[in-house]
Amino acid sequence: MATVVKSRSEVTFVLVFFTALAIVGILAGNFFVRDFARARTSATWPTADGVVLSQLNEDSKQIRYAYSFAGNSYQSTRDRVFIARNFKSSEMEYLPGQTVAVYVDPNDPSYSVLQPGGAGLAFVFLTVMSGVCIFFGVGGVIWTFSEGVDADAMRDNLHPSNA
Repeated sequence: MATVVKSRSEVTFVLVFFTALAIVGILAGNFFVRDFARARTSATWPTADGVVLSQLNEDSKQIRYAYSFAGNSYQSTRDRVFIARNFKSSEMEYLPGQTVAVYVDPNDPSYSVLQPGGAGLAFVFLTVMSGVCIFFGVGGVIWTFSEGVDADAMRDNLHPSNA
């Protein structure tokens, strides 16, 4: 009886792990595809004049800037979309008071970037990694269920019930 409980708890742990892996892969893949789509369209967004307000801290190149679009004022700290920000180096250096061209998402004017575009190789790498997570997650769930069914069938064959 103790081995059955141990076996079931191990199976539960494995199922939770592989299910979580598949879910993480799906969510990450969705995020990367949407982010890269936004990066690709950012080059066609309308521009607005903006001004650099300040650097967020002395060690970082991250800045805060303000701009107006369609009669509303906005502030942001986003210089590029996620994929480009984390996988492309920035040659641009901004100083407080400097005027900048701000690329504004017309569907969501509170979302803007200073440098449009993305990082294609990073997108490919990240989506492939998301696919690998999905593949192993779903495969692991299927494998765990098939192994569990085989173990149950073997146990029933070794110890037939007295019913």
